[in-house]
Amino acid sequence: CQQLPFSHPSSAIPPSLSCRTAVVSEAMKFLVESGGAEGNAGPSYRNVLAKDTGLLQSPPGVDCLWDLFRASVEKYPSNPMLGHRPVVDGKAGDYAWMTYREVCDVVIKLAASMSNSGVKQGERAGIYGANCPEWIISME
Repeated sequence: CQQLPFSHPSSAIPPSLSCRTAVVSEAMKFLVESGGAEGNAGPSYRNVLAKDTGLLQSPPGVDCLWDLFRASVEKYPSNPMLGHRPVVDGKAGDYAWMTYREVCDVVIKLAASMSNSGVKQGERAGIYGANCPEWIISME
């Protein structure tokens, strides 16, 4: 756990738990409770900036995450979408970015490859990997 710029008020809490609690407390300033707990489920939360707006509605034609991704590619093809920091000699370098169009091109090629390998529309395929640009591309 990293040292945070604030400390937990109780010294009786173990350091690892104290740090986690501090992180949660810091994050909570951006959240507002939007519904009470029912049965054995806990409360639900929303971004504090959207507390009075009700449920967000999808734009017309956006019914799933693929639609949202596709619409973003059409609207912002040259904007940076997915970045990573290459590590050279143990040091993280500057961010290297792929645009929405570049990511979409790789997504389409990966989808074709999966289809050609026998995965049919509606079937399931597991993608297991570390949090990295390639995993995000695979998710699309």
